Amino acid sequence: MKHVPDFKNFLSDEVNLNETRLKRLNTSSSAADTFLSTNLDAYEKTERQGSYGLQTIIKPVGDREYDADMLLYMKYDENKKPKDYINDVYNCLKSNDNYKDKVHRKTRCVHIDYVGDFHLDLVPCITQKNSWTQEDEYFICNNKDNEFEKTDGTGYRDWFNGKTKITDGHLKRVTRLLKFLRDHKTNFSVKSILLTTLIGNSVYAADEHSDNFTDIPSALKTVSNRINNYLQLNYIMPEICNPVLSTESFTRHWDQDKYRNFREKFDLYNSKINEAYDTKDHNTSIKKWRELFGDKFGELKDDNGNKEAAAVIVSAPKFYAR
Repeated sequence: MKHVPDFKNFLSDEVNLNETRLKRLNTSSSAADTFLSTNLDAYEKTERQGSYGLQTIIKPVGDREYDADMLLYMKYDENKKPKDYINDVYNCLKSNDNYKDKVHRKTRCVHIDYVGDFHLDLVPCITQKNSWTQEDEYFICNNKDNEFEKTDGTGYRDWFNGKTKITDGHLKRVTRLLKFLRDHKTNFSVKSILLTTLIGNSVYAADEHSDNFTDIPSALKTVSNRINNYLQLNYIMPEICNPVLSTESFTRHWDQDKYRNFREKFDLYNSKINEAYDTKDHNTSIKKWRELFGDKFGELKDDNGNKEAAAVIVSAPKFYAR
């Protein structure tokens, strides 16, 4: 059974980042942006990136922190090396009492640690024109190797948003559900950008006129089946690249053993998704969904068809579209 209302409530209550945390994140990222815009000479603009930009951040498990990424566009200076951009942002933030004890340099970003809740990664990015095409190209800075690395975070976000539009917004909800499954099962590992790419690749232009994404459980079943079909056809780990930047491999930090485990576990959970979706009995279906998402999913009914308890409906934070 689909249990569409149960999926909506489960996302709102258990999966989506709660409104208090979202407000703090938005306030903190806005404050950092405002400070840099007035104190960093090379500042141009910032953009939300990764799960923050895609609206696929989920509630962390237990006391774990979550992270948010922002791309920090900076004016290119031919006299500066990649590490200089990292240092400029670090020194700027370090000069402020609000940040001096929270800021750290990482390989590709400046990391602001809001202890016990989340950390904000500011990723310096410079723009250069391609000498052949005269098109803008974007590069982030590797502080460790002191090299520029080509990127296109905005292009990736636009690609994923285009896929989401085809699914009437359900793709972002499916992404949160599969990230929740990963974080709570803890028996397979896959980076969020790689999982998100697999999810986006499972949506086709023809889906805009099909019934594959009419609601959350249908979208989940469709995406899961398509990803699993791809995985089962590839015993050897395939190379999965950035769909808008083919030179960037998202599987470069994976290996065959990790891929094999992911492939096996995904096959198992895909079978459970299909069983839960296809089961006609309410309680049996709820129990099968709970094998995936835990006991807080849905409600069982007694012999008279009454639910165990009245549902507590919490409105989804405005950051997420229902």
